[in-house]
Amino acid sequence: MKSISKGNIVKFHTPLPEENPNQLYVVLEVIADDERPRADIQALNTGLSFPPINTVRLGDLEVVEVDTNDLIGHKVTINKSDYSQVEGRVIKVSEQKIEVNLSNGVHGVETNVWLTVVDNEGVEHLGTLFVNPE
Repeated sequence: MKSISKGNIVKFHTPLPEENPNQLYVVLEVIADDERPRADIQALNTGLSFPPINTVRLGDLEVVEVDTNDLIGHKVTINKSDYSQVEGRVIKVSEQKIEVNLSNGVHGVETNVWLTVVDNEGVEHLGTLFVNPE
């Protein structure tokens, strides 16, 4: 089993019958405890303005790979290696399936998802997906 850490995208490996087996969560915090290791998680894509945060057993979760091809054609912001940001439409993903890691940046959420976007002038840029909560 892969180690779970803050920022991982996870799901329950054995969901309850009434739960959606495809529901994804982001790990907000891992609580290391020898007797009962657990994690604070928040559901993704719920449609709620403030989705609840739940504390669950770490052993009930598994890290999932996300299909990044779904991003192709969408307008996104990326962080380039020179620390600049560019908005553009995704034309290429570096990896089709990836274990996404999220981390809090200064003005939003940074990821490990590498994308190529084309800006309004038709110039291609390579960088990592940036999510601005505004």
